Amino acid sequence: MGRDGRPRKAPGGQTRERILDSALELFGSKGFAATTTKEIAARARVNEVTIFRTFGSKQGLYAAMFTERSLVPAITGSVDFDLDSPVDEMVLRNVETVLGMLKANRHIFMVMIGDAWRQPRARRAFGEVPLQRAIDFLASMLARQMDAGRLRRMDPQVAARALIGMVQAYFLTTYLIQGSEDDPGRDGAFARGFVSIFLDGMRPDGGRDGA
Repeated sequence: MGRDGRPRKAPGGQTRERILDSALELFGSKGFAATTTKEIAARARVNEVTIFRTFGSKQGLYAAMFTERSLVPAITGSVDFDLDSPVDEMVLRNVETVLGMLKANRHIFMVMIGDAWRQPRARRAFGEVPLQRAIDFLASMLARQMDAGRLRRMDPQVAARALIGMVQAYFLTTYLIQGSEDDPGRDGAFARGFVSIFLDGMRPDGGRDGA
């Protein structure tokens, strides 16, 4: 695994990976129309012709990002829903893992928020389908925790969307919209707060309507 949580490719795939990484950074920061294959090639340290030989066109490279840069496989392979771990520690560990991976791959979301949302096919391939897969995966893991009596019974899809929503909203508003610098202390405080709200709610002593 690399620092971004992705499995490292074999040496023969390093050129392709550099091109995809460079394309993500440039498409994310400048947009599809303003980014040239010449710029991508320079950043990836390859000849421009290599991009066309590998991906066919600028559009082909853009499309390849949607199929090869989904974070869902990396995230599902990194989180741990061990039934033997204390549930508070288990959820917090997973929240921190996912948040770290989102931060390490922020250019993916810059592309999604920008150009990808103008193209329905790209949006579905890069956003809608992977997100639903992530929700389904988390829902299945939470259902196991419910079956074990570690979480109260409720619709696991709702629970999954609630937890994912808190983490994604924090990441998007803090690191993309506000452009904040990395702050592990702040991230940790928010992560612990999200876990507390997710597991315990906001009513005092678990009562209803403050009772």
